[in-house]
Amino acid sequence: MADESTAAFDAEVARALDALGARAEEPALDALADPGGAARALEVHVGEGGRARILLRAAPELGAGGEGYGPTPADPVWLRIEPGSSAIRIAPLRLAESREAEAREASRVAVTSRRLPCCDAAGCAHERTHASAWLLVTHAGGGGAARRLLVAEARDLDPSAAEALVEAVAAPLARALGVPLETAAGATPPDRIAPRSAPDRGPDDEAPLGAAALARFTLRAEAEPAVLRDHANAGPRASAPRNLGVGLVLVVAAAALWIQTARSAAADQRGVALGFGAAAMLLSLAGYAFLGVARFSARYVARSSPLAWLARDRFAVAPWVSRAGAIDLRPEGRLGAALAAGELRAVNARARDDRWVVELDTDHGPIDALRTESEAVARFWRAALVRTASAIRHPGGPSARQRLRARAHSGRDTAEPKTEG
Repeated sequence: MADESTAAFDAEVARALDALGARAEEPALDALADPGGAARALEVHVGEGGRARILLRAAPELGAGGEGYGPTPADPVWLRIEPGSSAIRIAPLRLAESREAEAREASRVAVTSRRLPCCDAAGCAHERTHASAWLLVTHAGGGGAARRLLVAEARDLDPSAAEALVEAVAAPLARALGVPLETAAGATPPDRIAPRSAPDRGPDDEAPLGAAALARFTLRAEAEPAVLRDHANAGPRASAPRNLGVGLVLVVAAAALWIQTARSAAADQRGVALGFGAAAMLLSLAGYAFLGVARFSARYVARSSPLAWLARDRFAVAPWVSRAGAIDLRPEGRLGAALAAGELRAVNARARDDRWVVELDTDHGPIDALRTESEAVARFWRAALVRTASAIRHPGGPSARQRLRARAHSGRDTAEPKTEG
């Protein structure tokens, strides 16, 4: 059974979908997490005999970040698109109360790219291309500044591969909306956009998830790292009441012990006073620590919690965050230093108790990335993490650390005597 926070999140998502006239089980596309699957589905939508409606998840443009942190995160939005019309309807990921969706007008789809370092190794000369597809929308009446929504992104050492994958999403989307498509080659009018060949379906590709099943997790670039977020988890803020309660109980208990310490000292019971004083000191320090954590947690303003980030041949699970929810860009997290992508052996979706876990199998042992109640959701995000880890990995064979570890294991195996039974 979903806990209270997840149930509240699910209700808010259902309210947002209802504002668009969409159903919770209606298939939804996310070309940030699965550009290949979204490209194939969009070709079906806009092709002959295509479906009447597209439900697409997009992400707002973020700031640049600073002071060692990424940009302040923002919830994604739902887009309802009727093929053949540039009119779209937009609703937030979740709504606390019922209200109408916003009416907008699509003006164009633009594909951009930027070059990023492959990794932080001093001798690495490789560069990685990060391609993005943006949907530009204006108010239905045509007034106001255009707003950019990120609809697809891909990374690759081969610039043409990254751009081709993003354009495979952007082209059918522009044709469905009847708006120009802008790429590095220039602008193409909607009636001249040729169908693009969508990527072939791979063994890890899953069917589109229903909107409600897709809603909880996101994977998108925040500055440079690709960040996996849980939007049903309010992060540190969710633990603020508990930490405050524990801290107050400890402070009250410490105060009682300090009083008893004073009484024992007044009665010239030095040994008893020393014992009570030591216990009072420990409870005081513990209470102060819990109250400090509660104070930080209460000031956490983001409505989501980052689960992992991946960039520059490294990944970190449970990253540190600012009070605004921005990820700490240092290569470490609450579980320790970031690991090299080459030390990630596999990403698995495993059943555990009554839930499904996406598990990172690393050279240092298994690490849980996310938990969900649905096998389909676990398999979808497993595939997304596999693609992202492959996209940020330094090319070549094992790292120097892995070669040293393999050599050490080989030497240990050789030194151990073998017995026959």
